[in-house]
Amino acid sequence: MGVSPRAIGRAAAAVVTVALIGSLSPVKAEPIDLFAVQNPGLDCVGDRFNPVRPDGTKDPTADPLPGTPEWTARDNERLACDTQRDADRRAQPVYSYASSARYGEDPYRQPVRFAGKRFRYDYFPAGTRAADPAAVGADAVPAMEVYRPCKPGTCGNLPSELDRIDPPYPVVVIHHGFIAQMTHHRYNAQVFAEAGYLAIVVNGTHPVTGAPNVQRNVNGGMVLDWLNSPASGEIGREADLDRVGFAGHSQGSAAALSYQGDPRVHTILAWDGGDSISDKNTSQPIMYQRTDGAFSAPQNSARSDYPAGRHRGLQTYLTHKERGLDVMHLTFRATNHIDWNGYGTGSLAGNRLAELVINYYSLGWLDRHLQGKLVVDENGIVKTQANRTELEERRYRQARAQDAFNRLTAMKFDDSADKHNISMGLYDPVQHATSGDPLFGGNVPYRVKGLYVTDRLAQEFRSFCSVTVPNYIGSGSATAAEADSGADGDMRFTGCPVTKQTAAG
Repeated sequence: MGVSPRAIGRAAAAVVTVALIGSLSPVKAEPIDLFAVQNPGLDCVGDRFNPVRPDGTKDPTADPLPGTPEWTARDNERLACDTQRDADRRAQPVYSYASSARYGEDPYRQPVRFAGKRFRYDYFPAGTRAADPAAVGADAVPAMEVYRPCKPGTCGNLPSELDRIDPPYPVVVIHHGFIAQMTHHRYNAQVFAEAGYLAIVVNGTHPVTGAPNVQRNVNGGMVLDWLNSPASGEIGREADLDRVGFAGHSQGSAAALSYQGDPRVHTILAWDGGDSISDKNTSQPIMYQRTDGAFSAPQNSARSDYPAGRHRGLQTYLTHKERGLDVMHLTFRATNHIDWNGYGTGSLAGNRLAELVINYYSLGWLDRHLQGKLVVDENGIVKTQANRTELEERRYRQARAQDAFNRLTAMKFDDSADKHNISMGLYDPVQHATSGDPLFGGNVPYRVKGLYVTDRLAQEFRSFCSVTVPNYIGSGSATAAEADSGADGDMRFTGCPVTKQTAAG
């Protein structure tokens, strides 16, 4: 009979705490990995069946074939690795509190703990005209949370790894999924704000209680109407409506994708809500993120062969390419649908690194297509910001796009997502014993810096990419660089390789 994670956690905490107190010069050790204690031999970070080569690529001919013992062992590992985060959570002192919190809220990301320290936060309850189908703007949105970067003169205790950023800020509107709520996407919105975005999460239909509710397609447009009106006040004045992204999970993904062809929306993040490109979409690049698993953890569906949808995303990739649009269709390893809810709902979320990988790629995509977007007016004149000249504006946007391209095509993760992560991680009983915080003490947030991206992609589904860098300051080709998996490729083996490189000026 197995030992429960909480029992192991209590035992480990007692042993280590006694050792700490009894030592004259305690040495800080790595936190005890309770999941590893329970599951010896599992490798949820690397792929021991098809390991990476020195350059970060993998040998496709060494990949386990269906029906082999290696295939079965790897699939069992996939199922087990999608339970890590839930096991970690049950060992945390805050778990009992979280179990009685509002539906699915992440106790580590309560805005009041960090408002004015890591970001600026505003909460808007249901508008007084929410039931009026003719209402426009924020009054018609059931509820929303607004996160803005800290600007100069604010956030006196801003952590050293974060920056104060001058407005205006590109806008990202986030739509939750069916029977979810806006608080499930604090792990996205707070990160986006810290990285320089005005991030707004909208509740679907339920006004204030946070109970399960349904997303509405109209909410995103109403938020843009509000930002473009005097009613939004300082928030609207800080919004850069020339650079707008919509994001959504599940039903919220469908809501975000419904704005294809809308000239107010310049890029879309579709989080595990299928993949569809509208005939109206002639200009919006889209990133699709997908799960390789079931709805929630623990999964119980072992596979004896490749799934029927192994090549899903191929047609969408091809359609984007035909229209000259950037696209990434990523399927993440050992994940489930609820992993895009961050902390999850109840005990359903399971992958330790899903939150970081989701935010790493989402930030890269937004930076490439919003921060790296050069805006011109109807007369072809470049719109500048921060008193930059036209040439300076071109160079600035070029540099932002290039940096994002580098991250999207890197073979290893950097810390661009890590530095924003304050969510639940491993439980460290030594840190808890010395923290003075009986509720939140002992939390060690996860990190992905230095891990191979090819190890975070699904092993039984294909992932595709086609990403460009614009040439804003050079002559000749409009593209400075391009990376592409190719229709016959698979990012899990090669990443997103640079296929074309030209001078940018």
